[in-house]
Amino acid sequence: MAGIIILGAAGLAKEFFLYVKRSHPEFEKIYFVNDLDDGQTEIKIDGKIYPVVKNWNFENKFPFIVAVGNPHIKEKLVQKSLLCGLNPFKTIIDPSALVLSGNKIGVGGLIAPGCILTTNITLGNYVTLNLNTTVGHDTKIGDFCTTNPGVHISGQIEIGNCNEFGTGCIVRDRLKIGSNQTFGAQSAVVKNIESDEKITWVGIPVRKLG
Repeated sequence: MAGIIILGAAGLAKEFFLYVKRSHPEFEKIYFVNDLDDGQTEIKIDGKIYPVVKNWNFENKFPFIVAVGNPHIKEKLVQKSLLCGLNPFKTIIDPSALVLSGNKIGVGGLIAPGCILTTNITLGNYVTLNLNTTVGHDTKIGDFCTTNPGVHISGQIEIGNCNEFGTGCIVRDRLKIGSNQTFGAQSAVVKNIESDEKITWVGIPVRKLG
């Protein structure tokens, strides 16, 4: 019996569930994981109830994907999954996404409906490209990164690990961005940001928040 484990059980996990069903109808079993002590034991999708697993004792060692937006929470969930013997599934690519030739795509993530990836792009592991994200040629995106809907990343950009781009964020071409950065909705990145400290950026052009 084929199955998959979705790490996360909030709104994004609901969307991931539907994308998985579109891309991989062969999965008969789909499990959700939320190990927080928040009382959540089930998730409702299309009028159906699905149980939420609260521990890491899996009878079936199905592969996993990560349905969480926050990069640092993603990283923690992946570490727990690997420690209990689970392996990542390949990155889910929705049938409506346009992914051209010559790209290298890591595992455990999602390329959502309406995304466009041109060519010679390197996408790390556990990366979420949410609805209608575009990525230009010769760009590298590190592990655990997340784009929210409508993000536009131009060509020849080097992006580190654990970055999150808010809805409608735009990144100019030929830039270098370090790790652990958060960019607000509708912000514009027009200069190099090489810091690896946790910083939130907002505005046009971006400036440090606070």
